[in-house]
Amino acid sequence: MDDFNTIRLKKKVIEKFKEYSKKTSPSYSETLDYMVAFFEDTGLSPYDTMHNPILSFTRTLSKRTKAVMTILRNIEKTQLIPTREMLESLFKEVEEEPIYIERTSEEIEASKTEADKLIDSYSKELDKNKKELYEVRNEFSNLLNELSYIKNTFGKSYYRLEISKEKIEELKSNFL
Repeated sequence: MDDFNTIRLKKKVIEKFKEYSKKTSPSYSETLDYMVAFFEDTGLSPYDTMHNPILSFTRTLSKRTKAVMTILRNIEKTQLIPTREMLESLFKEVEEEPIYIERTSEEIEASKTEADKLIDSYSKELDKNKKELYEVRNEFSNLLNELSYIKNTFGKSYYRLEISKEKIEELKSNFL
């Protein structure tokens, strides 16, 4: 259970507070709690003159924006500009015209090591296998398109492959 204490206030202030509390919340404690929370959350003081609350809020926001801008300028000076200058200095050295050397295919073949030759042969074999796999997948997909499901009233239902005998012989010769 909450403990209650008393606060001594002037009668005029108590009357104003009671009227305001009736408008905002069911109890005096809640009203006072909301008021204190408002001042804590917004960082405003009850002593601030708020003839124009939007202007007051704008000033506070402007101060925070200036602080963020100061932080960003500092980051730019200490981190971004030196990094950009280092990258530019690296690219200045590279900007020289590259030298091209023409080599014939015989020279290229002669300069290849045994490992390079193995890699070339393996890559050719891989390309060949990929092509064969593509053809098999394509043919299998075509076969699946020729399947039809037969629903039997008596006994088990089944799939029927509807292709010609010549097509089966062709498939056997290609893949066996």
